[in-house]
Amino acid sequence: MKLATYLISLTRATGRHAQMGVTLAEAQVEAEYVEAVDLQDTPEDKLLQQCKSFGPWGVFAPGNMACTLSHAKVWETFLASDADVALVLEDDVFLSPELHHWLEDLSWWPEGCQMVSLEFWRSKSMRVLLGASSRSHLGRKIAPMLSRYPGAAGYMLTRKGAEVLLGQAPFDMTVDALLFNPMVSAPARDLKPYQIAPALIKQGNTPPDEDSFLGHAARKPSGELLKRQKRLRGIAELKAVPLQLLRLVTGRARLARVTYADRTFTDDSAAAAAQAQTA
Repeated sequence: MKLATYLISLTRATGRHAQMGVTLAEAQVEAEYVEAVDLQDTPEDKLLQQCKSFGPWGVFAPGNMACTLSHAKVWETFLASDADVALVLEDDVFLSPELHHWLEDLSWWPEGCQMVSLEFWRSKSMRVLLGASSRSHLGRKIAPMLSRYPGAAGYMLTRKGAEVLLGQAPFDMTVDALLFNPMVSAPARDLKPYQIAPALIKQGNTPPDEDSFLGHAARKPSGELLKRQKRLRGIAELKAVPLQLLRLVTGRARLARVTYADRTFTDDSAAAAAQAQTA
């Protein structure tokens, strides 16, 4: 399978560009930059031509619309290429030095899977339901993702995955919900996403003066809108409980905390040897 790697960023985000250039080089990963949708010059009425302000997971704020549309631009760019699989990165991530080993040989890709999350979500309490039918590769597990998992800063998808995701327009939820929230997203169920654990990617690689550069702070709902959102989410979560419990009690799934690890199968000397062999 042929791979293409894309990095979502803004031209004016010069600090992020410089930092990610170093990060990519150190990780031995080459990426094509895709210009993000910029809230600074994109009025809300233009966003609403391709998005809805409220969806099955609640309020869909303009900043989140811009983020989802930025990912949609990547999916379109990917489909216009001759690549079979895309790695999609946001411009504030750390990359494991072992990532390139996963990208050079995609024989590990699970059969029937159209999306893979490589990301660690920075939460000490977050647990995700992972299928028991996991397998190991290069010191990490690859398992079906069976419950909601936030984060879309580092994931891979097939051409079919990109086509299905683009077919969800007009979009009505954040990109991470669209990808990895099976309670409200058909693609998150139908595209059979998997999770790599420990993860190979995590967020937080941000210049201090560009921490909120894209202006993607969520517009927090209040009043009746907040009540409606809480009700929607509560109903969705309750509906998901029976199947989740069934998977747990029958041993088909387990609750796990996804962590991040720089290295799982190499030390510095082993990494240097591997690099020398491929030079």
